[in-house]
Amino acid sequence: MKLLDKIHLPELESYPMPMKFRSAIKKDLFAADQRREKIDRLGDPLLAFEEHIDFVVLAKEVDRLAPRPESLQGGRPPFPTETMVRILFLKRCNNLSDEQMEYQLLDRMSYQRFCGLTDSASIPDRTTVWTFENRIGEVGAQALFDGMERQLLKQGTIARGGQIIDATLAPAPKQHFTRDDKRQHACELEPGQAPPERPGRHLDQEAWQEPSWLQAVSERRPTLQGDPQN
Repeated sequence: MKLLDKIHLPELESYPMPMKFRSAIKKDLFAADQRREKIDRLGDPLLAFEEHIDFVVLAKEVDRLAPRPESLQGGRPPFPTETMVRILFLKRCNNLSDEQMEYQLLDRMSYQRFCGLTDSASIPDRTTVWTFENRIGEVGAQALFDGMERQLLKQGTIARGGQIIDATLAPAPKQHFTRDDKRQHACELEPGQAPPERPGRHLDQEAWQEPSWLQAVSERRPTLQGDPQN
């Protein structure tokens, strides 16, 4: 006789059936478009700059002050000046380094859209950003941001700078054990395990500098040794 034949129906009903786990995470091919629409509803601050600043005019002014060098050889085609002007604007306004700017362009959807890189397979890296900024120099950068300020002041607005700070990992500080700490940790060690040693300082002969008070004593040492009272 099978086991199920021995169990009556009321006994089977007493065991609750496991509930199926439900999750709010649902895959959608149009998820990126939905997020972009939600950002627009919440208010993307970069769209306000898009309305108040004419980056096409600024790009022409940059090319006039710092013409793009002509390359007779092949190689990778350059990014448009307008795209690089927008990137430089984001970098300066948010106090970002070239490395941080490269990461933000890869990571932030709003940055990609603002710079016209949403559907681009290539993203300007840190070297490209540094090369463009070095090409226009301080004179070109000053003229660029002066032009932005004039355009904003005509419409009664100003640009307020910000800063993007990402969480990073740093090495943990080394622990310095005192004599009491060693005694306490020794009680927690396994049999035969040595207690941790206090980290020491290792300096080579050239890097080590004699303290000022010890230098004064060293300078007076010949006099002290020659004193008959000593």
